[in-house]
Formats: sequence, C-alpha cells, structure tokens
Amino acid sequence: MPTTEDGTASDRDIFEASPDPIFVHDPDTGEVTDANTAAGELLGVDPGEIAGMHVGEFSPPNFSTADANDLIREAHETGASHVEWRVEGPDGRTRWTDVELRDTTIDGEDRVVAFARDVTAYRAAEREHRTERNLLDRLLDINPAGIVIHSPEGTILRTNEQAEAILGVGRSELIGEDALPEQFRLLTVDGDPLESDATPVSKVLSTGKGVRDQELTIETDDERVVVSVSATPLYDDGEIVRVVVSLADVTERRQREQRRKERNEQLRTLVDNLPVVVFTLDPDGVFTHSTGRGLAALGLEPGELEGSSVFEAYAGYDDITDAAERALDGEEVRTTQEIGDLWFETWYQPVYDEGGELTNVVGVARDITELKRREERVEQLNDATQELLYAASRDEVAESVVRIAEGIVGRSVAAMWTDDEEDDRLSPAGATDRARRVFDADGGHLRPVDPGTDEMAIFEAGETEYVEDYRSLPAPSHSAASLRSALCLPLGEHGLLLVGSDEIEEFDEIERHLLEILASTATAALERAERARELREYHEELERSNESLQQFAYVASHDLQEPLRMVSSYVDLLETEYGDQLDEEAREYMAFAVDGARRMQDMIDGLLTYSRVQTDAEEFAEIDAEAVVEETLTALQLHVADADAEVTVGDLPNVEADRDQLGQVFQNLVKNAVTYAAEDGDERPRVEITGEVDEEMVRFRVSDNGPGVPEAVRDDIFRVFTRGGTHDSEGTGIGLPVCERIVHRHGGDIRVVSTPDEGATFEFTVPAVTTEEQAHG
Repeated sequence: MPTTEDGTASDRDIFEASPDPIFVHDPDTGEVTDANTAAGELLGVDPGEIAGMHVGEFSPPNFSTADANDLIREAHETGASHVEWRVEGPDGRTRWTDVELRDTTIDGEDRVVAFARDVTAYRAAEREHRTERNLLDRLLDINPAGIVIHSPEGTILRTNEQAEAILGVGRSELIGEDALPEQFRLLTVDGDPLESDATPVSKVLSTGKGVRDQELTIETDDERVVVSVSATPLYDDGEIVRVVVSLADVTERRQREQRRKERNEQLRTLVDNLPVVVFTLDPDGVFTHSTGRGLAALGLEPGELEGSSVFEAYAGYDDITDAAERALDGEEVRTTQEIGDLWFETWYQPVYDEGGELTNVVGVARDITELKRREERVEQLNDATQELLYAASRDEVAESVVRIAEGIVGRSVAAMWTDDEEDDRLSPAGATDRARRVFDADGGHLRPVDPGTDEMAIFEAGETEYVEDYRSLPAPSHSAASLRSALCLPLGEHGLLLVGSDEIEEFDEIERHLLEILASTATAALERAERARELREYHEELERSNESLQQFAYVASHDLQEPLRMVSSYVDLLETEYGDQLDEEAREYMAFAVDGARRMQDMIDGLLTYSRVQTDAEEFAEIDAEAVVEETLTALQLHVADADAEVTVGDLPNVEADRDQLGQVFQNLVKNAVTYAAEDGDERPRVEITGEVDEEMVRFRVSDNGPGVPEAVRDDIFRVFTRGGTHDSEGTGIGLPVCERIVHRHGGDIRVVSTPDEGATFEFTVPAVTTEEQAHG
C-alpha cells in the first residue's frame, strides 16, 4: 500500500483500498469525476471508465440521470442526502446499495462524494423476514384459537382476529397495552377478583413455566365471557423473548354444562322424590346406587344399600334374588315382589357397553301395596256380592248390602231403604247395629224417608252425593240422628244406600270406588229380586191356570163326553128301531148327527191331549231320536201303506227330551205330511226326515212333496182347531198346536217353510245333548 513520506497511508490509498464503492460527483453536472476499485467491481468496469459517466447511465430505467442529478444537487445544497440504489451487476444480478451522499471540497473543488454500501444480502434477509412475518400473521389469523403475543415486559405486541372477537375489542385497543383495557375485569371461575400478579402472563414471566387451560371470566358491564387460557414462554439464548397466550371461548360450552348440571340436579331431585325405589347393581350384584322416596317404606335412607350385595341383603326373598340373577344374566325382568307386608312391582334392565359387556343393571321398584290391598278388597267385595246376586227378596238384599259395607268397605254406619210405590216413600230395609243407634239413639229404629226430605231428593236425582255434615241439611229424614259425614248412593229406581260416620271425615277414592261397585251390584240384585217376585206371581197365576185347565179337562173327559155318548146311543137306537120307516133325507140327517157327535168327541179328546202336555209330562233325558222315529213309523205303517208313501230318514242326533212327547211330535208331523201329500194325487207321496245340531239345539225337519201350506193360513195353523191345506181333509186342527206346546216346553221353536205346489217343511228344535252329558253317557 503506498505511504506518505512520514510512513502513513495517503488519502488516495485509503480511497482505493475502501471495500465499499465510492463515487465522486461534480455537483453542477452530476458527472462522476472519480471512482475507486470497489465501484468498478460493483459496475463490472474499469474504475477509470467510470469518470465522465452519469449515474443514470448505469442505473435501472426508473432511476434516470435527472433523478440522480437532483439527489447530487440536494446533497450539495443541504450537505447530505440518502438513497437506496438498485444496480445491475456484471453477473446480471440485481444488487441493492445503500448510498449516502455528502458535500465536500477536494483540491479546492466542490464535490459530492457518494458512499455506496452493498445491502443485497440485507435486503434478501429483510424480505425473508417480512415473508415469515406475513406468514405468521396469516397463521395467527386462520388459527381457530385467539392468540395474544406479549413482550417480556408483558406488553401486548400482537393479536389475531379471533382474540379480538373473543375479547370484543379492536386491535388498536390492545397493542401496546400491558393487559386488557380497563373496562374489563378479570375474574376467576368462582367469581373472585383476579390479582394482577396471578394472570397467566405474569405467572409465566415470574416462573418461566407455561400455564395450561386456566379458565377466566372476562366480565363487562353488559356481558360475561368464560375463556380458557394457556400461556407459553418463547426463549432465545435462555431468555424469555415472548409470551404466547392462547384463548378459547368456552362460554357456550360452560353454559351447556351449567344447563346440563342444572338438569341433572333437577333430574336427581326428581328421582330422589319419586315415590319409587331407583337402584343400580354392578355385574356382581352389589348396589352402586339407591334413591327414591320409596325407600322410606322399607325403613331405608337414600344410599344406605350402596356397597351391599343384593343376594345378602335379600337372602330370604327368593323372588328378589332370582329376578336379580336373571337380570345379571342379561334378561329384562318385570315382576311383582313381596317384602314383608309390602308389595313392589319391579323392573330390572341390563345395561351394556359398546363391546357388549354388562356394565350394570338398572332397577325401578314401585310400591303397589295400596293397589294390592285395593285389589284384595275388590276381590273380597266381588266374592261377597256373588251371594248378594242370589238374594231372593229386597230384605235379603238389604241385609247383605249393609253387612258388606261394614265388613269389607269398613264403614259401620250403613243403612238401606227401598222404594214403596204405594206410599210414595222409601221404606227401611236394613241397617247395621251402629247405624240404628246413630239414626235413633232412643228407639233404635230406622224411619222411612218421606217426600220433601234431602234423602228423597238425592234418590230422585239419581246421583251419588257426599254430605259433609248431615246436621247441616235443611230437611233430613232423621233430624235427631247423630250422623255427620255420609255418602248417599241411589240404587236406580229401587232405593237408597247411605254409608256414613258419626264424625266429619272424607271418603277416599278407594272407599268411593268400592261403595259404587256395591251400589251397582245391589241395584242389579234388587232388579233380580223384583223379577223373581214377578216370576213367582206369574208362576202362581200359571199354577192357578193349570189347575183350572185340569178341572176343565176333567169336566171335558167326564161331564161333556157323557151327553155325547147319549146322543150317539139314541141316534143308533132310532136308526135300529125306526130306520125302515125313515126316508133317504131323514137317514142323511141322522148320519149328520152321528158324524157331528163323533167329531165333537174327537175335538174333546184333542183338547184333553193339548191340556195334558204339561200335566202328564216326563223328565227330560237323553233320547235316541232315530229309535223314536222308527217307533213312530211302525205305528203309522198302515197309514203310510194306504197312501203308498215313501218315507226316508237321515242321521238324527240324540237329544235331551221327553221321549213320549218327542214321538207325539214326529207322529203328528209325519201323519200330516203323508195325508196332505197323498191328497195332491199327482205323484207318489214322499216324506223326508232330517236333523242337525244347531249350537245348543237340534233342528229337525219333516218335508213332504204335497201342495204346500197356503201363505194366508201359515200364521194360524198352530192355533187350536185351525186346519191347513188346500183340500178338505179330516182332522180336528189340534195336532199342530199340541206339537207347538210340546216344542215350547222343551225350550225350542217350530215353524213351517212352504212354497206353493212344491211341498212344505216343518222345522222344530229341541235341546241337544251337552258335552258333559255325553261324557257321562
């Protein structure tokens, strides 16, 4: 390196040895008057070639010579200027220089010296830093969590949009602050104020350790936000350079959890207060939970069963341990269980995990003791009322009703009155001993319920009525009675039942239900007793009628037939002694007289037969109907042969009947069929007898191919002395009425089905043989 005489380097040497490019400019023209070696290297030319050039000649197009001259003149006038200058280097790469221009004097000439420093690498690093910063900003903005970056002093340096949204403030209100704005109050989850040295950032700065998932409540005057906060320190060379805070808004989640917690509390309170027992068993049968007000009935407190085995706690109750064992084996069980004097309806439901393994058994037991007792009382009432239904009179009904009210319903004051139509009042029918004392302490007698009294009004209204205090009634039938509360139950149109107490007390739902059942049954029993009374009266009247009929039969068989025999005898004598003296007309008159007497005799005999259907009847028994028909045809064989009739008989079921009377029906019907079919004369008479079981009866049919029964007389042929048919025929007209009376005695019916000129079919029914009777047979 060249030196001066004293051994120091000259200015020129320093100029040339400078590693940074140096340009010297004429401030008037802007031309380069000198440049060092580093300048030449920057431009890729010999430094001597640079002299006389202008900056614009080796600058980018957007930096003209005029622009460069302006900067040079500015430096000359102000003493200094600065510019960043982009230069196309000899390798074709763009290089950036930081140029500082200073005004100076060199060798007595005004000059502007431009000191250029290559900042290409710096600009590249800055660009990379800016790119990374932009990337960081983008990552912060797209991060779903809120991010707040603090300096080591705690100052907020950066935030993202999510943090601003969570906090409800803008970036300008946060950047540069040491904490959140003053309008916020930081609270802990339980609502206590959070001290400044207890914030997540201060904890990180004081301890150097991160904070995770600390929940804070950020509260303003009109809003409260629950935020989950995590703070992480960033180190450089062992020093904290940043604190990154992550925020997550968990307000809605906490609200849901709070609502779920409240619902769970409500559900727990509800379950704890349900009138049932709710319990769970683990796979070994150990109680893991027990609650519900139903435990009180067992003398247990909620949770008292927990930890004990169901098989030990209820070792003496096989139905409980068996049901638990079945449920633990995976079966859903519904059963009724008895514990002491209590009854429970219990449901066991197995619960499985996703892998199909049994996790526990959930059970619900409902106390049905009262329901069971009610069922038992209803069953007892039902058994007792069966006897009531067979009561033969009103008095028997009343006696049973008051006894049931006292014994089963549990009310010792019970009285009953029945309707007395003749006197227009309700007459006493029955009462318990206590009721007699309550209604009349002195005489012990029940008085009638007269018109105008409150009890009569209730009876006439026909609706059950509760009387809270009998003494307050305006018109009671027993004004001196010590009766207080009472339930009055009308028994239809038959009477009134009163059940009460000598104290004021309510009738519960069960009592009302049982008494209504009792009243309904009593009404039916009274109706049955009334029908029985009417039937007895009808039976007595029928007995008197039958007695009169038998008297008539006696008269007909003795007193009426004797004059007929006299008429017939004297006519025969007249014909015998004077027949040769009588002309043809007189003999015809005598024949008419004899025939009339004979017909009268037949009619009397028919009436006797009709009257004896009841009086000469036999008990019903199982009868072989085919045998009866065979005997009938044997008796009619001459009549059938005379008519040249064809009679066919199908399979006939056995019946429950009077054998002789059944034969009489078949004989009348078959004889009529043959007779009327023969009268037609066009073809051979045919008669068919069939039978079939029709539910509890056997339906027999006797069909013929005769002229049929005219429609005009079908309704009359079963009346006494009425004869059917289309031709004159013999007979008294008593046969079909006798058949009808016999069939009716057997509980059946008889009718004729006929089509003109196509014959007639007589159908009748009698009881079939029952299965039990067939089994005995």
